[in-house]
Amino acid sequence: MLRVLFDTNIYGDLLEEPDAEQIEEKIRLEKDFIVYDFPPIRKEIRNIPKVTRASRKARILLLNMYDRVTGGHYLRNSIEINNLAKKYFDHYRNLGGTYGWDTNIRIDFMIVACASFNGLDIVYSNDQRTMLGKTAMKGYHHININENFRTPSFLHYADLLKKFRN
Repeated sequence: MLRVLFDTNIYGDLLEEPDAEQIEEKIRLEKDFIVYDFPPIRKEIRNIPKVTRASRKARILLLNMYDRVTGGHYLRNSIEINNLAKKYFDHYRNLGGTYGWDTNIRIDFMIVACASFNGLDIVYSNDQRTMLGKTAMKGYHHININENFRTPSFLHYADLLKKFRN
C-alpha cells in the first residue's frame, strides 16, 4: 500500500491533461495507492484568485478533483508538523537557502513534514526550485535523521503519469 501526498502543483498539472478524467479515475480506483487530504494543500487551492470567470471555474474544478482524489483520506495539521517544517526551514537557511518562510516554501516544507511525521511513502511534486531543490532535500534528510523520521521518496509528475496513463 502506497500512502502519498500530492504537492498542489500536481492537481493543476493533472487538470490540464486531455485525459485527466481517466487518469483521475485510475488514481481513485487503485486500491494500493492512497492520496491524502492535508488542509494546507486544500487551502492553497482555495486561495486561487477568483479574478476572472475562467479562474473561478478552474478553482472549482481543482477543488472538486482534489476532493475526489483524496476520497476522505485525511491527515490533520498539527503543531508537531509545523515545528518540523520550521526545523527544515531553519536548516535550509543555514545551508544557504534563499527563499523566505512566507513564500511557497512554507507550504512545501509543511507537506514534507506531514509526510515524514505520518510515515507516508511518496510525495509527488514538480517543484524543482523549492520543494525538490538540492538545499531543501539536504534539509529534510538531515532533520529527519535527527528527529528519527523516515524521509518520503520524492517523485515527479511524469512518474505519476507513467503509473496511471496507459
